[in-house]
Amino acid sequence: MYKLLTLSQYQFKIQMRDLLNLFFIFVFPPVVYLFFSRILDGSFEIGTSAVDFLLPMYIPLIVGNTVLINFGTMLVNHKERNYFIKYKLMGLEPLKIAIGLFATVLMFQFLGILVLLSIAVFTSGANLPLSNIENVMMALLLMNIFQFSLTFLLSSFIGRTRQYQAIVMMVYYFQMFLGGMTLPPEFFPKGLRLFTEIFNPVIHGVYVLRGTWIDGKSILDFPKEIVILLGFSAVAIAIGSRFFKWEPKQI
Repeated sequence: MYKLLTLSQYQFKIQMRDLLNLFFIFVFPPVVYLFFSRILDGSFEIGTSAVDFLLPMYIPLIVGNTVLINFGTMLVNHKERNYFIKYKLMGLEPLKIAIGLFATVLMFQFLGILVLLSIAVFTSGANLPLSNIENVMMALLLMNIFQFSLTFLLSSFIGRTRQYQAIVMMVYYFQMFLGGMTLPPEFFPKGLRLFTEIFNPVIHGVYVLRGTWIDGKSILDFPKEIVILLGFSAVAIAIGSRFFKWEPKQI
């Protein structure tokens, strides 16, 4: 446990030096939120103010950045540089190393969400769903499980950090622009929204987070979305486990 904690602290310090990473976690989501909340406020009937409606849409931006981009890059980088084998010789199992890396990005994710919520409350008077926080946390967990599984799947087939970063940025932007994270899915044409719901499952996580956050619903009120997200996650982890190698791969 001590070795795992030391590894997490070391990775945390490294991530703190990555200014681009810090920008996309702590600056980009609040800026996008403030920009669109001002533009969309009062522009269409959503039953609540834009500052409250958009907030649970931008939290997944932080989740995607910390898990899909940061965790995935660290995972592939450790595999490419043979760190897993080196750490194993020091008494750390590869899976425990991966858990330590994931714990690091979760710390950043928590801090990023905290910054976003603080700015939303103090600048826009956004309401926080404190009375339904347990369901919101479950929705957030569901989102993390989905992104973790997608990351694990991608990193199982990609053996070079630059390759992963190039591919994952396309995936991230696809999620961001067609996953209900920048504009509400209600703005999409019917055909595009159907396409997104089929080929971009992250939008179902946005639906669950919005429902628990805005409407105070239980996570159990979204059985279809839960089945889609957990079903994809199970398949992705199964495939990733079959092909993932802890040592470098030649592609």
